[in-house]
Amino acid sequence: MISFEEILNEGSIFKDMDVLSPHFIPEILPYRDIEIELIMKTVAPALKNMKPKNMFLYGKTGTGKTSCSRYVMEKFNDMQKNATMKYMNCRIYDSRYKVIFKIVSEICKGDAKIGYPLPKLYEAMLEWIEENNIHLIVILDEVDKIKDVDNLVYTLTRINDELERGSITMIGISNRIQFKDKLDPRSKSALYEKEKVFHPYNADQLFEIIKQRTMMAFENGVVEDGALRLIAGIVAKENGDARYALKLILKAGTIANEKKTNKVTEEEVENARSEVDEDIVVEAITTLPNHEQITLYGIALNQIKGGTYKKLGDEMTDVFTTGEVYDSYVEACKVYSVTPRTSRWFSEYLTDLEMLGLISTTTSGKGTRGHTRFIKLMYDATKIKEIVEKVLN
Repeated sequence: MISFEEILNEGSIFKDMDVLSPHFIPEILPYRDIEIELIMKTVAPALKNMKPKNMFLYGKTGTGKTSCSRYVMEKFNDMQKNATMKYMNCRIYDSRYKVIFKIVSEICKGDAKIGYPLPKLYEAMLEWIEENNIHLIVILDEVDKIKDVDNLVYTLTRINDELERGSITMIGISNRIQFKDKLDPRSKSALYEKEKVFHPYNADQLFEIIKQRTMMAFENGVVEDGALRLIAGIVAKENGDARYALKLILKAGTIANEKKTNKVTEEEVENARSEVDEDIVVEAITTLPNHEQITLYGIALNQIKGGTYKKLGDEMTDVFTTGEVYDSYVEACKVYSVTPRTSRWFSEYLTDLEMLGLISTTTSGKGTRGHTRFIKLMYDATKIKEIVEKVLN
């Protein structure tokens, strides 16, 4: 039987696997100087005892929104002024109550306990900010995941009207560029904000990003440039997602390590790709809201049954109209005892699923009556069905 000593003495091509984590923030973030400078200039007034503007950052997953925000936060908090920045993942802190409770318990260091009424938490937050003349900047990552986001935005903006000293400012991060448009008019009227869209990385940029990380993560000479070029090309073609690129090089390195080879080549990258793709699909589906999971389930059922239409392309592929998929969504809602949402909400679900790369949509051209939206599933329907059933059952 192997011992821990033998395991620890085994060689490895890795120097530090942690630098391949999406949570690792390097000293230099390539190709994001403009975005970092804009965030820094936006929050800088707080260091001069002034309220900064609110800010919203948009862009697809893996475009550097979170990394840039956390990078600025570290530099900002090092200034040790009467100002502080705090990061919150809104997949976890997904309600106004949870966000304000987090502020009071961890930032204000107040005597807060779960169950305290919201007005009491609000007063504690207001009192702490005013007494200490603190300018608090809260980074709300995936802000669109907050169930009562209108109430939170309204609360955090209107509190400044009651403060004689100090302030609260928001930096909202969202994958959905149209997020702010869906806010209630009373919430939008309270905002005075800056906005920035983060565009996907191209192949050359992705190559430099993963090259930088591999030099820190692997022993010298382990990763071939050809492997990095392949990853950069694959990712740029699909979505420009730097996180996906980092997952690929990590998995390729793990495969090479298990084979006890001293090289990461294009072969390891190709072998890693299918495993990483499956992991990403599972992660994406399990973190979707229920109605989006059910929508995806309905599309998978349609795929398994076969579509009414065929789309000409590299091959004949089943596609489905919005009406077909909505009918399947309604039927799936009955199976899981969920009340179906209106077609307006359903359209939003399709937009989110497309943004995640789980489906693709096209609008009909000539020859189809009206403007029909065709929907195509981007992954194996049977696997999608199995994953959703495990989550919902």
